[in-house]
Amino acid sequence: MGGGPYVEELSLRLSGRGGFFCGILRGDDLHRAYASADIFAFPSTTDTFGNVVLEASAAGIPSVVTDMGGPMEIVRDGVSGLVAHGRDVGSFADALAELVTDPARRGEMGRAARELALSRSWTKAFDAVWAAEPPAR
Repeated sequence: MGGGPYVEELSLRLSGRGGFFCGILRGDDLHRAYASADIFAFPSTTDTFGNVVLEASAAGIPSVVTDMGGPMEIVRDGVSGLVAHGRDVGSFADALAELVTDPARRGEMGRAARELALSRSWTKAFDAVWAAEPPAR
């Protein structure tokens, strides 16, 4: 989906291979895109939170993310998706292949992803920060 600095190059590389970039989606278009997906691939190594990963999880889609940045905090590796090594194309491709070839596991992870997403809220996040012990001096 979306875009980014490599969207033109990647679009050319995907040409004729069944992949495409649909640009930024909102509202019903975004809901339809998530509803039609089987796996959410998010290879970012710099994103600090990854709200799109949480959105995909809420839609019942397992995600493949990297072990760099915030999205790895959203995905429970092996439970609600897979965490690949950042900047390691082979690791990311292997994780995607693992889910592509195992529809039953993908379904289980999707259900777990949705449960985890629904268990999150800003109130719970604030309460966890508020309850944290201050650092020792």
